[in-house]
Amino acid sequence: MLISDGVIGLRPIEVADAAAHMAAQDRESVRRTAGPGTPNTVAEFERCAAEWADEGPRRTFAVVDLSSHALAGTLDVILEPEFLAKRQADIGYGIHAPWRGSGVPGRAVVLACRYLARNDLADEAVLRIDTENKSAIALAHQLGFHYHRSSTGPQGRLDWFIQSL
Repeated sequence: MLISDGVIGLRPIEVADAAAHMAAQDRESVRRTAGPGTPNTVAEFERCAAEWADEGPRRTFAVVDLSSHALAGTLDVILEPEFLAKRQADIGYGIHAPWRGSGVPGRAVVLACRYLARNDLADEAVLRIDTENKSAIALAHQLGFHYHRSSTGPQGRLDWFIQSL
């Protein structure tokens, strides 16, 4: 399965993606994406692939640059996590440095929202963004997400943005 806009694509993560992902990680991406569920070891890539096979509530996608077929990052969709309301899905992404600032993060979030809507998996998408990540907050606004609230927890201080699907 590949969801594409002609420039990038989302496909289920594979264990084979682990080496390219870990090689592309920089300090900024590790800091921004550290947390439960973010694949950063081969074992975590195995878990993510198994979750796809089991049709679990977490779907980790490979974000792929279609022109080069390179792994541009990862994107997680978590269906109805305990911290969200029914029919809400959490979207989190980590884009590798060469693709930041080029529209890839926004394209990936739009494709994730299309995936959720087309498969009737959620009514609303939620982005929880580190309050220091000004570019991600600007992107949330640009994509039509609306500020909902802020929280402080194990992942630090986060601003929450919601969009109807």
